[in-house]
Amino acid sequence: MTTKADVLIVGAGPTGLVLAIDLARRGVIPRIIDAGRADHRESRAVSIVARSLEMLDDLGLAQAAIERGVPLHTLNFYQGTTALAEMDVTAVDSPFPLDLCIPQWQTVALLRERAQELGVTIEWGTRLVGQQAGEKGVSVDLSHEDGRGERCETGWLIGADGAHSTVRETAGITRERADLKRGFILGDVAVDWPLTRDRFHVYFDKSGLVAVFPMIGGYWRILASTPDDRPPDEPGLDDFAAYVAERTPLDSRVRDLQWSSSFVARESLAGRLRQGRILLAGDAAHSHSPVGGQGMNTGMQDAYNLGWKLALVVTGRAEESLLDSYQAERWPIVKAVVDATSTTTKVATGTTLVARRARRHALRLLGKLNPVQQRLSNAFGEHLVHYRGSRLVFERWHGSPARAWSDVACTGPEAGELVRDVYVENREGPVALRHLLRTPGHHLVLFAADVTDSTTLAAWQASAHEAMAGHGEVHLITRGHLPHDPIDGVFADLRSEAHNRYGVRRPSLYLIRPDKYVGFRGDSVDFTPVSDYFRALGVTPPAKKRNWTTS
Repeated sequence: MTTKADVLIVGAGPTGLVLAIDLARRGVIPRIIDAGRADHRESRAVSIVARSLEMLDDLGLAQAAIERGVPLHTLNFYQGTTALAEMDVTAVDSPFPLDLCIPQWQTVALLRERAQELGVTIEWGTRLVGQQAGEKGVSVDLSHEDGRGERCETGWLIGADGAHSTVRETAGITRERADLKRGFILGDVAVDWPLTRDRFHVYFDKSGLVAVFPMIGGYWRILASTPDDRPPDEPGLDDFAAYVAERTPLDSRVRDLQWSSSFVARESLAGRLRQGRILLAGDAAHSHSPVGGQGMNTGMQDAYNLGWKLALVVTGRAEESLLDSYQAERWPIVKAVVDATSTTTKVATGTTLVARRARRHALRLLGKLNPVQQRLSNAFGEHLVHYRGSRLVFERWHGSPARAWSDVACTGPEAGELVRDVYVENREGPVALRHLLRTPGHHLVLFAADVTDSTTLAAWQASAHEAMAGHGEVHLITRGHLPHDPIDGVFADLRSEAHNRYGVRRPSLYLIRPDKYVGFRGDSVDFTPVSDYFRALGVTPPAKKRNWTTS
């Protein structure tokens, strides 16, 4: 039996599902398979950071996720009964200034529901057993749960199948590996602790660490390092009770173990994220210690970067070379995450006297320095991730003298940086900019500054639509009141908040990429660079979908 698919995604975890959703909402319905069962409840990852909540908001899922999880605002560190530091994770520049504690299976459930709404069907009990890549596609051999074999001819094969990725292995993509020799156990228990349930609590001891996180239903997640790299295969209540009693002042009478697991912290990094028609994302491309909670979030951001590019290629609106930017933009970031997580894990689990003293000193400094806390909060929320220097972004921003209404401290996001959310107004009332940017595609935001003349605004808007050439929407924001003659797509910024957040002093343009990074900015009303941007991107206006053929 031979079948065809434009895109075949292997792995229906958070990374694979985000990619499937992003493709589907752009008109590309992928095929997605998973070797596991639909009722499997993997729960290792529990943290959704601010940047990922913004991504989920773009997909229409952030509010539902928050309702199913526990919002956390602070990270507390202790040495025995002594409080060493308190890090405020709300100091992030985000409409979601929090870290959400939610079991991975709940995140997956939300993503599954959204994928199914968009017409994506997940095929469980289906595994990839072999593949042969050609210039025009990939021939994939599949094995179904009932023993049936299948050959699938796909234009693009995506490996989102975890650290032991079959896609990566069968493609022969090399990876760097290292064993951190740190063992951990984790599990969800019921226990009566007088701890505030809006924060993480991390306890350090000379024998290791214990971290506890509030979970839905009144439970607590316990993560404990083990003295060696041989943790028990199936940790029980006695294991958790022993570490809590040894390393914390908390009541060790834990009960009602809901779920447990163990692992040895290892890290790996694929040598490349793209090999012809094969692309890797998530743990298939990079895996590391869970300390810091970056794994699932980084994987979902991989998918968010890849989705819009792959959709343009599959629909025939861009050349395959656009996908080279996925490797160029994401690989340095995932390498930095692996390196940082490795260092953090070693520091957090160090048991020598020198390591313990250095850690204690660093944490006490952290608790006193607000600028450091703010930067760490933004790093923790993945708001420091940027694509400055990418060939897909550029700017013509010269700066201009401060105006009476401007905040000279604000310079605005540079090309390659994240957009900033702000409220503007239309005739119905306030509107969040992030909601205006939800429609798939690029968005051109024209800041009109003090210009309110209807004729001028209408002319600018017409020129903006012409420059966009069907690639996305146009939003015009003026500091004055809305024009007397209604113009669609025009918004008011009466308190100058939007202009200040974007560093605007005079009429300016911001071209926003589909993944909500600034693709281009210019501090003049010159639309030529907008057309240049799309030419540099190598995309054409929307057209009929182009068929591919396998080699």
